[in-house]
Amino acid sequence: MFGATRRHFLLALALLFYFSIVYFCIKKLTELNSSHDPGYLLSQIGLALSALIFPLIVSWSAFRWTALYIFLTSSLGLIIFICFTAGTPVFLWSAAFILTFTGVIIYLARNYEQESVMLDADFEKSQDQLNDLQVLYKLRGEGISVFFEKYSTYYNLRKLAEDLARLLTIDEVTSTLVDQTFRFISRGNYCAVTLAQTEGPHLPIIAKKISGSLDAFSNQEGNHYDLWTIKNRKRLIVTDAHSDFRFASQSKGKVDELRSLIVTPLISEGRVMGTLGLYSCHANVFTHDDLRLLDAIATLASSAISNSILYERTNELAIRDSLTGLYVRRYFYSRLKEEHRRALLNHKPLSLLMCDLDFFKPINDQYGHQAGDLILIQFTDLLRKLTEGAVLARYGGEEFAIIFPETGKLQAVEQAEAIRKAVETTIFNLRRQEVKLTVSIGVASLPDDTLEIESLVHKADQALYESKEKGRNRVCCAPA
Repeated sequence: MFGATRRHFLLALALLFYFSIVYFCIKKLTELNSSHDPGYLLSQIGLALSALIFPLIVSWSAFRWTALYIFLTSSLGLIIFICFTAGTPVFLWSAAFILTFTGVIIYLARNYEQESVMLDADFEKSQDQLNDLQVLYKLRGEGISVFFEKYSTYYNLRKLAEDLARLLTIDEVTSTLVDQTFRFISRGNYCAVTLAQTEGPHLPIIAKKISGSLDAFSNQEGNHYDLWTIKNRKRLIVTDAHSDFRFASQSKGKVDELRSLIVTPLISEGRVMGTLGLYSCHANVFTHDDLRLLDAIATLASSAISNSILYERTNELAIRDSLTGLYVRRYFYSRLKEEHRRALLNHKPLSLLMCDLDFFKPINDQYGHQAGDLILIQFTDLLRKLTEGAVLARYGGEEFAIIFPETGKLQAVEQAEAIRKAVETTIFNLRRQEVKLTVSIGVASLPDDTLEIESLVHKADQALYESKEKGRNRVCCAPA
């Protein structure tokens, strides 16, 4: 808008210059015949004609070649007209001057245009190169971003593997696993780890993490998605549970709140131990990349979970008798020290029972050691039922020790008598044989009998020996 106004203004100015010069020249021509000094008028007319260069320049600035040609033609016509009117060709030098100056203008203008075209071409080329560089920079930036993201993921996976390798218990491993899964894939509402049981059809959830309060995730056992994953030994992705035909008949009740999920099996040494699942209340939340990442996390976690299970089983074997499942003698003394310290600090009583099955060796000799093992197992089950809250240990052979925390001597004797009567009235089955047994029990208590832990065990042994000496199948207390 501003450029058009400027051009029209310059054109108007050029026309004003031109017509002013024409008017001036014609006026002087009319005065030429009556003038006393025609040379002076002719010189004024010559100067005026020379001034035609100014409207030429102004018109060329406004409309370039078209205006230039028009004003040049008009100027030459005016000069020729004046030459014929004045009767002298003296003003032809003005035409030569104007033509020469116009030629210079045309030459310079053409060079300028060529240079301008070359500059425009160079500018366009530079702009294209700039655009190419910007696209390349963007692509490389995206590539660096993707590379950095992958590097961060791999680094975090490595760190997760190191963290899991340092953990020993199954609770620590699975708790860390659900936390880190949420960290890697933060779009879910619920993460859970299930552990397949070797006995029974149950699939308990051993660790879970919920983002918010959702009733759909209050269950304590795995759902049909976990069972499908274990049965097929495949990872699973469901973009919308409401429209997935595979689980349409099973998606009922609270599970209807689940819309999308990814589940992968936890496999160690070719055996499916359980599942790791991530769930959301919204559809189309997870992608196949998320599923691959979850599978990588599960692969790292499977070894850690398997190691933690082996660690806990090893610990159990170290502190529990393999036949009866009771604590072994070494761990029994460790627990006795703890209870002894607690009793002294809290000023509470503590009682110890030493039990021995009567005439157990003849049964072993008559029916064999396997039959003896069956009796020990049945006797252990009976003790568990009668001594809830007590610490049971297999002291050696057919001898057992029972710690009753916060139990006085009188109450301990009543417990011992209940055990004796229960054993006396129980029929032990040895396949097709039925056997009856009795038990001798010695009782010692703290602080009634002693305050020392070694003395407590010794006095309970003495009481057991006394019950044996007095005919077995009886309860004796530690001597005063």
